Amino acid sequence: MRLSKRIALLALLAACSHGQTGTITFGAAGPFSRAYGLANKQGIQLALDEINNSPAWAAGRHLEIKFADDSGTGERASAIAQRFVDDRSIVAVVGHVNSGAMVSAAHVYDGSLAAVATTATSPALTAISRWAFRVIPSDSANGMAIAQFVNKLGRKRAAILYENNAYGRGLAESFRRSFAGQIIAMDPISEAGDQNFEPFVSWFKREHPDLVFVAGTDVSGLAFLKEARRQQLAADLVGGDGWQTVAPSALANGIFVGAPFSAQDPRPEVRAFVTAYTKKYGTTPDGNAALAYDATKLLAHAVERVGPDRGKIRDYLATLSEGEAYRGVTGTIRFRADGDPVGKNIVMTRVHNGELLVEAGK
Repeated sequence: MRLSKRIALLALLAACSHGQTGTITFGAAGPFSRAYGLANKQGIQLALDEINNSPAWAAGRHLEIKFADDSGTGERASAIAQRFVDDRSIVAVVGHVNSGAMVSAAHVYDGSLAAVATTATSPALTAISRWAFRVIPSDSANGMAIAQFVNKLGRKRAAILYENNAYGRGLAESFRRSFAGQIIAMDPISEAGDQNFEPFVSWFKREHPDLVFVAGTDVSGLAFLKEARRQQLAADLVGGDGWQTVAPSALANGIFVGAPFSAQDPRPEVRAFVTAYTKKYGTTPDGNAALAYDATKLLAHAVERVGPDRGKIRDYLATLSEGEAYRGVTGTIRFRADGDPVGKNIVMTRVHNGELLVEAGK
C-alpha cells in the first residue's frame, strides 16, 4: 500500500475512536403517508445514503435509521417517543414533523434523548425541553414574515382560515398580529380534505378581501384551492410552509407560499442536494425534504464529533458556536438556549408551473 493511502486510512481510523465504530442508530418519526411526511422521509433517506458513503463513515461506522409513522398525532407520537427512548440502540431522533406531535413527544424525550424537529413550527415548542431542537423558525417568525410581505404588496383586507391545531393556530395568530390592514374574518377549518369550503368562498366573493391566508397543510389546502378555483375567487391566495406540497397541483398556480428553502439557491451545496434528490426521486425537493436532510446530517455530524452518546450529542447541539455551526442546505444551523435555530428565515415564493419560484425583490 502506498504511504499516502496508508496515512489517509490511519487518519480515518483515528477519527472513528473507541465506541464510534459499528452500527449507529437514529430514530425518525413523522406522518410518512402524507405528502409532506413523505418528502421528509425522502430527505432523510438521501442523507442516510450520503452519510454511509462518506469517508468519515466508511471506515468502520454504519448509520441505520428506524422509521416510525406517527400519523401527525400527539398520542401516537408520544408512544413512538417512548419506544425510541426505551430502545438503547437509538442515540438521537430526526423529527418529529408536525407541531402537535413534537410538542407531545418532547416531554417524553426530555432528559433522555435529543430530538431535532424538521418542520414543527409551533411557538409552544420554544424552550419546551433542553433535549428538543428544531431546524425551522417558529410560526411567530414565519407569520410575521408572510404578513410583512403582503403589507409591502399593499394588501388592505385579509381573511384567515386556519387548521384548528397547534400549527394552524400559531401561524394564523402570528399573521394576524403583523398584518397592517383589516382582518375581515378568522375561521378554523378541519385538517381533513372532506370539508365543504363552498360557504367560505361564497362569503369571500361577496366581501372582496384582497387576500385569503390559509394556515394549513396539503390536504385541506387542496380542498380549499379546488373550491376557490371553481368559484374563480379574485384574491391573492397565501399559505405558509405547510402549503409547499400543494405546488405540483395545477390548482396551486399563482399562489404565494412562505417557504423555509428554495431549490433556486445558487450555493454549491444546494445545487448538489437538488441534483441528487431530483436524480433519486424524479422531483424537485421542497423545504420538507431539505430540512429533514439537514437534521439527519447535523446529527451524523454530532456523532462524528462526540460519538454515539445520547448526553454528549445533546450537549454538542446545545453548545454549537457561530464558528462551529453546521452548514446545511437550508442555511447555517446552531441553536439558542431555547432550542430554536439562530438566524433562520423563510423566503416568499410563488407557484409557477408546479415550481416554487422566489419572488425577486419582495
